[in-house]
Amino acid sequence: MAGRPRFLCGVVEGFYGRPWSMEQRKLLFQWLKRRGLNCYMYAPKDELKHRLLWREPYTEHEAARMQSLIEAAQELGVEFVFAVSAGQDMVFSSAGDRLLLQQKLRQVAALGCCSFALLFDDIDPCMCQADRDVFPSLAQAQASVANEVYRELGQPSTFLFCPTEYCSSLCSPSPGQSRYLLTLGQELLPGIGVVWTGPKVVSQELSATLLEEVESVLRRRPVIWDNLYANDYDCRRVFLGPYTGRAPGLMGRLGGLLLNPNCELQANFIPIHTLGSWFQSELQICAHLEHAGTETVAALGDSQGPPEGSYSPQEALELALLDWVAEINRQALETGGRTPGHPSISRKGGKRLQPGTAGGQEAMPAPQPNSVPGGADQHGPEPCSVAPGGGRRKVTSEVEKGSGSKTSAGGWQSPRGAGDQLPRRSRGSCEPSALPSTAGSAQTAGAPVATEPLPSPAPVMCCSTGASTSQNLPLPTSSARTGGGSPPQPPSSTQPEASKADVPQTPPGAAAGTSPGPPAPLSDGAGGSPGPPAPPAPEEAASSPMALLTLEEAGSGPTEPLTSKEAGSSPMAPGTPEEAMSSPTAPTTPEEARAIPMALVTLEEAKCPPTAPVTSEEAGSTPSVLLTLTEESSSLTAPLTLEEVRMLVELFYLPYHHGPQAQHLLEHFRWLWANSLSVGVPATAPDACGGARWRGRAQAFQLLCAQTCRLHSRFASRAGRALLYDLHPYLWDIRNVLLAAGALVLWLDGHLLCDPGPKGTWGSCFGWCQSTTAPILLGGDAEPWARRGGLFGELQALLPVGNSCDLFYHPPPFFPSSQVYLLRPLLPLDKGELYRMCRESLDCDPKVAEILAAHPDLLGDRLLGSFLSLSPEYTFVLEDEDGPCGYAAGALCAEGFLQQRDSSWLPALRHKYPRELGAGAPALGQDALEEALLFFHTEPAAVPPPVLRRFPSLVQLGTAPRVLDAGPSRSLAICLLSALRANGSRGVFCQVSDSDRQQLNFYSKLGFVALPVAWGNSPGALLLGRLL
Repeated sequence: MAGRPRFLCGVVEGFYGRPWSMEQRKLLFQWLKRRGLNCYMYAPKDELKHRLLWREPYTEHEAARMQSLIEAAQELGVEFVFAVSAGQDMVFSSAGDRLLLQQKLRQVAALGCCSFALLFDDIDPCMCQADRDVFPSLAQAQASVANEVYRELGQPSTFLFCPTEYCSSLCSPSPGQSRYLLTLGQELLPGIGVVWTGPKVVSQELSATLLEEVESVLRRRPVIWDNLYANDYDCRRVFLGPYTGRAPGLMGRLGGLLLNPNCELQANFIPIHTLGSWFQSELQICAHLEHAGTETVAALGDSQGPPEGSYSPQEALELALLDWVAEINRQALETGGRTPGHPSISRKGGKRLQPGTAGGQEAMPAPQPNSVPGGADQHGPEPCSVAPGGGRRKVTSEVEKGSGSKTSAGGWQSPRGAGDQLPRRSRGSCEPSALPSTAGSAQTAGAPVATEPLPSPAPVMCCSTGASTSQNLPLPTSSARTGGGSPPQPPSSTQPEASKADVPQTPPGAAAGTSPGPPAPLSDGAGGSPGPPAPPAPEEAASSPMALLTLEEAGSGPTEPLTSKEAGSSPMAPGTPEEAMSSPTAPTTPEEARAIPMALVTLEEAKCPPTAPVTSEEAGSTPSVLLTLTEESSSLTAPLTLEEVRMLVELFYLPYHHGPQAQHLLEHFRWLWANSLSVGVPATAPDACGGARWRGRAQAFQLLCAQTCRLHSRFASRAGRALLYDLHPYLWDIRNVLLAAGALVLWLDGHLLCDPGPKGTWGSCFGWCQSTTAPILLGGDAEPWARRGGLFGELQALLPVGNSCDLFYHPPPFFPSSQVYLLRPLLPLDKGELYRMCRESLDCDPKVAEILAAHPDLLGDRLLGSFLSLSPEYTFVLEDEDGPCGYAAGALCAEGFLQQRDSSWLPALRHKYPRELGAGAPALGQDALEEALLFFHTEPAAVPPPVLRRFPSLVQLGTAPRVLDAGPSRSLAICLLSALRANGSRGVFCQVSDSDRQQLNFYSKLGFVALPVAWGNSPGALLLGRLL
């Protein structure tokens, strides 16, 4: 491309999916101008008249819009390249098709466009019979069309051609021996530039050496179509990291470089910002080499180190982060964004977003950045927290030191309601197995404050006979009931698009799959509305395995980087038991290991920036963390900080690399699964310090989860509308999977449910199924779409139900919520709160309310009593700032569970609740009351043995009406099903009423299907099941 006036460097809109709007493109031009980039190629694959209907000319209205776009680019000094993809159905030998193509390009040329491109990528390489009769090869056919169009347009200075073999992996057998490329190099006119993506479709690295072969074959320097940030192949991934992997001095081997970015425009601020930094560094290198001579240019690609002053991705990222923080907070204050007084959806009085087009389309006002004159060395406004002079630095290869940080712990206890303690029982164990391990940790110290331990139930023996049950005749939900009375007022954050079928509402009476359990010392007043919590006695505080921490620890910034020794082992490679047990923590004595408690943590910790790094010794004695919710909602409206935005980038980094935050999450999670055996080691054993190390590592993981969940809430509250709709789906996915993963780590610890004994805790009895959790081994040359889902996909694969993709794929809400949720195992004081939630979910007449006031446990016993008595270790609680708002309960062996329930628990409940309580005239809520009493006093129907054999576990899910976000509800289900699958269950079942459409829809979206079996005397009940 000799004679080109300048090196093309900018963006190509070349992805599949919804094209950008005209306003978004004009915003992009301002970004390009600000960063000194000079080119934009219009090539949206799914714009009809670009590809599918390429023959059709633009209408008058479309032409006017296109002309406005071309003029907007030219006003900012951005070269507008118009591309057409005609290769899908073009007959190269057809004079009619050639004429239509020329007319299409002449129409755009009349609108002021001077640069063009013909794209023949992603098409069938086979020609039709008419073309085979005229052209000896596809390359000659395409070159003939390109040369003719190039001459017809007057040989414009910029005319690009994208070949069908556009990367090394598509060439047969190699670029140097490809007849297709050799023919193109010979046939294409010299002024036509050829597009190339590198070694692969998405190339991890580009070097001068790799491009020499391509240049020699094509007889011209290629123009790179860089797919590093393209995410149209995976709806679960977005890439926010710095531009990297391109060798210094590469510009001398190229005719241009165009970045094909994320489909979401707002996600491309850092990619474009750092591309601009790379471009300016390359210009400086080229200017220097012009004085040094051509020999230096040829030798640059073989040099061992980067030239002085060359591009540094980390330095460029630091500059981009400063500008992006300022841009995000500026957009939040503009029209179309949200002000501090108008957070996104929140139950507690927050105003919801107005409906708009997702993804920042034309129906949504796009934020306009400040106009900045000049070239690439000019940046956006600096955030006010940046010291003077700190926002302007030369991007060099010197990386700043000491960027890693960690936080310290404080201590205070969040208020909890009083409730009945669950009965103490014991549990058997099974043989565990190990998983691949990865070393490395970053942990935090905390101060323990105790609550009482929750015992696990007695061992349940499965038997071969069919178990009988009265398994809920489910009560109608509030949506299905009829009668007088006022309906409950919806919360202020009601989402119009949020189908209640996405959230399992707790039925006011019977619920899906519920079954009460064995006799427990219950009184009529037990489990009522809790009063103020009583302070723990000193003895309780000293001996309890639970503890409270304040979360000054869970700062929003990234955690301390792992050392090379810690991260040296591949997470894919299985380790020896000795390697799996290795930890960077300091040695811990058995006495210290015995004293290590679990820790409750408040969200105050998640909002503070990280402080000093934690030493290995401190991490070794750190307890695991259980997050509690006591954060004031007003803190959500503070502007996003630099560390929070850095964390966002590190969660969604690059296609072949995770950022530090994501890497730490994965390393901790893998290590915790692989070393779960150490949790159950008795404190008196010689290797008891392994349990202390495990809990220290667990706390580090919990802190990272807390930071990420906090970031989701902050982002939903503070990001501008366009940015929020572009990035929220990805952050929502990560938040949901981390809710489940964090709860599973707490569940695995075992201290939550029983006291340590000579055989350890019940957390030592897990037989993890490696067939469902083993990571997929990928070849070194795999394209990034082989790593499906990125961080989300890898976390999913580590869960015991990770292969059940239907559990994880759910569309995000149209109106994001900033509500903070916590998902955790059952705690001793949860019973009263859960029972209160069951009562509050029932709309009832004053007469019925009077009965329930006298018997406050009635509905709770009906829905949850048996699970809390017989199977508390498989009960998980969803909590928001108002307390528990959902539950997931299960029984591993449903057969034995139902037998115990029917033989011991139900008789006690019949004495507690006389049958006469349900007598009365029809009233609102009376049906729920009668159904609960009927359940207690009727002989249960037996679940068919084939169901118990194929679906051996029983589950039940429910949430309060205030839970509008379907994500935490699905996380509840994932957590419970993972716990059951980890202990060997291959299937679960539940029961719902055939009239409860809400519950039926929710369970069906989780993969449950109606079981075609006749079931006792319950004609209105359905059994639903799913395999694990």
